[in-house]
Parts: sequence; structure tokens; C-alpha cells
Amino acid sequence: MHPSDQPPTAVLVAPHPDDEVFGAGALLRWLVACRHRVRVIAVTDGEAAWGDLAAGDRQDLARRRAAERARALTLLGVGGHIEVVRLGIPDGAVADHEDELTARLAEIGAPLMAATWRNDGHPDHEAVGRAAAVAAGRLDASLVEFVVWAGLRQRLTSRQLRTARLVPMSAATRAAKLRAAAAFRSQLEPSPDGRPVVPQALIDRLAVEPEVVLT
Repeated sequence: MHPSDQPPTAVLVAPHPDDEVFGAGALLRWLVACRHRVRVIAVTDGEAAWGDLAAGDRQDLARRRAAERARALTLLGVGGHIEVVRLGIPDGAVADHEDELTARLAEIGAPLMAATWRNDGHPDHEAVGRAAAVAAGRLDASLVEFVVWAGLRQRLTSRQLRTARLVPMSAATRAAKLRAAAAFRSQLEPSPDGRPVVPQALIDRLAVEPEVVLT
């Protein structure tokens, strides 16, 4: 195959296992349908989701969340078409490793990059957005930023909503996304402190709202 005949490459940067589905499940399906070669860059393993745990318990949670992500991508209908690259940056401390993350993303590279929005309302998400923006600038790559928490926390202004793009979501895509979201049981069921990490309100929004990306 001639290099010009290679399918285009896209990189989606997810701070934690589940962000790629909650914020960009429809986008992932669209990229795969358009025959892009897609890499999901798993920045952290999500090991700090339950707060202070012994080292062994954090490792167990990281393994559980990785398995949940694999099942979710299968339920989304893209599991066999996506490569997951784990970076192993500490969960909850992405901002402390932002320069390292920027360098890794620039090294991995792709003409199209997607990452969590720089104002999403979670420090890891915002650090990922900043790092992706710098990396995309170095590569002269196109960057879109998707929202996860921003919609729930009403951080998007009316002007941003007017200029945002909505990812087309058919009934089949929405159903697949909801099935995939339900695979993240460690985040949806009560954690050791008695509350789920991800509130039901966020899942309810997935059932009725489009995916929002900002360019």
C-alpha cells in the first residue's frame, strides 16, 4: 500500500478510563466509520477514583477500570478498531506532569487530535486539554476538545454553545453509547465512601444531549 493510501490517523486523549465514552463515544464511532486509524491515549489508569487506598488496592482498581474500558469499547462497537496506549501518569496529578504529557502527545502525534476541554471543570481534564493544545500546535494538527463535566456543571457559555459543533448521534449510536457507559460499574455503583464517583445526573444527560466539541 502506498503511504498516501494509508487511512488517516486520529488520537483521542482521555484523562481517565470512561472519559472517552462519556465525552466522545459518538465521535469515536464516527471516526471508525470514516475509516480512521484511532488511538485512545489513556493518560491515567484512574487508580485514584476511590480516594486514599492502599497501593495494592489502587492497582486492583486500575486493572478493573482497564477491563471496564475494554468492555465499553466493545459495547460501543469500536473495540476491534482502536488501539489503547496507556501512559501511566498518576491519577489526580496530571497537572504536575503536564510537560511530560505534552512531550508524549507530540511524540505520538496525529493529524487529528481530540482531548477533554481546557475548562471542563476537572483538574486532570483541564491539564489534558492544555497539553493537547500545545502538542497540536507543535504538530500543526487539528484539535477538537470535548466536554464531560462542563455540561453538567453549566460551564459552557451561550456564545460557546453557539459556536460549538455537535457530533451526529443516531438512535443506534446513542443506544451503543449508553450500553458502553453502563460498563463502568466501578464509577456508577457506590464506592467505599458510599457514593458513586459519577452521579446519575451525568448518565441521564447522555441519554438526551448531543456530544459537544469545541474547535
